[in-house]
Amino acid sequence: MKRLYWDQITSETRIPPMKRDQDYRGYRSEIESDYLRIIRSASFRRLQDKTQVFPLDHSDFVRTRLTHSLEVASIAKLIAKQVCEKINSLGLETAENLPDTLKVMEILNCASLLHDIGNPPFGHFGETAIRNWFVKNLDEKCFHGKPLSAYLSDAQKYDLYYYEGNAQALRIVLKLHRHVSSFGMHLTSSVMDTIIKYPCSGLEKSKEDEKPKAKRCLLKKKIGYFQSELPEYQKIKENTGCDKCRNPLAFILEAADDLAYTFADLEDGYKKGLYSYDELHDLVAKEDERGLQLLEEGLSDAMRVKDQKEKGFDPYQQAVFEWLSRKQLFCITKVCNAFIDHYQEIMDGTFAQELLACSSEAALIKALKIFSYEKIYVIAPILKLELMGNEILTFLMDRFMDALIVYDSDEAMSEIQEKYIDLLSRNYLDAYHRTTKDKNPEERLYDRLLLGCDFIAGMTDSYAQRLYRELKGI
Repeated sequence: MKRLYWDQITSETRIPPMKRDQDYRGYRSEIESDYLRIIRSASFRRLQDKTQVFPLDHSDFVRTRLTHSLEVASIAKLIAKQVCEKINSLGLETAENLPDTLKVMEILNCASLLHDIGNPPFGHFGETAIRNWFVKNLDEKCFHGKPLSAYLSDAQKYDLYYYEGNAQALRIVLKLHRHVSSFGMHLTSSVMDTIIKYPCSGLEKSKEDEKPKAKRCLLKKKIGYFQSELPEYQKIKENTGCDKCRNPLAFILEAADDLAYTFADLEDGYKKGLYSYDELHDLVAKEDERGLQLLEEGLSDAMRVKDQKEKGFDPYQQAVFEWLSRKQLFCITKVCNAFIDHYQEIMDGTFAQELLACSSEAALIKALKIFSYEKIYVIAPILKLELMGNEILTFLMDRFMDALIVYDSDEAMSEIQEKYIDLLSRNYLDAYHRTTKDKNPEERLYDRLLLGCDFIAGMTDSYAQRLYRELKGI
């Protein structure tokens, strides 16, 4: 593969290209224009009511997908600034191929705000519920007397079997959001390529899964696009030059995402009383000698000023939160170092690891993730809410897919099925008709199944729960 170049990696080309008034450029860059489109979109606003860890939580303290995305953006920009400065100071590029630091930071800011925009209600468990529905029903439910799977190509079937919020995010920005045209948000190629965490199709993933687990490629762990967006995906990759690989900025976004949720989930978990200072102390003592010193110093400092603080001041919480904040900042620098250490592989398109896993803090981060899993993610209240989410989404998939299978075909629809269609988003229905106008009803089945995913994945947690109750008469 040919070497990557920063000017192309950070491409401002839109799909399709558009002409700008030259006077307009004096006020804002193309990437700044992307930012305004993103924050004004309904899909972005819905993140305020989508689960990060604690579904339907009534506390103002815990994170939502919206606050998580803002935190990811702040971390990604910090990493990007350090990376660009080091590339320059170490002379890793010629003068004409140096990255534009501000532009790189702006691209990562936009991509960070978008990276979770395709997640369905109830967190990653929502993705599982949608996948499970297709695994169970594609061979059971029929259209024109044949199983649904008979009308789908292998690539289309695996899109649904491996349904992913990552691929849904790309679909939203390309097709579902209405800006001023039929081209979605009509974002720059660099921003869209940065959110493609996995440059992999469902069919490629199915073949990768046939390999022994130890030999599978990290970049094919999940899918990054659906067949419905294949032409646009290929054009994005052509514009950025990252035809066969992940965009270098996607490695930074991935690390920022990991650092944001690893430390934020621990903060939220402590606030909810799910673990103690002593439990964190024991873990840090095993994994991080310098970190242990910082944690103990933080507690000593908090104890000394306890009497000067307001009523209710908790020195243990202060020590934990200060340690989490300082350790996160330390990890940001180590991620930057990992990017520079593997710079040639990244720019050659051959790097296929996580930056955090290559950093000096890899063992600690791994231990903190295991700790979070045991203390936070598998507690009974969260498990119950995830199971509730599964019931809600499975019910909604059953009802809406039943109507969509026969919608826009020569099969008669019942009055009930018509009412379910009437509940669908008009934007999504318009996008469906716009993209399927030259297809026959059997070819359109794949698009109708995606239309159902569009509607359900676009719901907030509260709306999905409310719609479920209303339809069930609860």
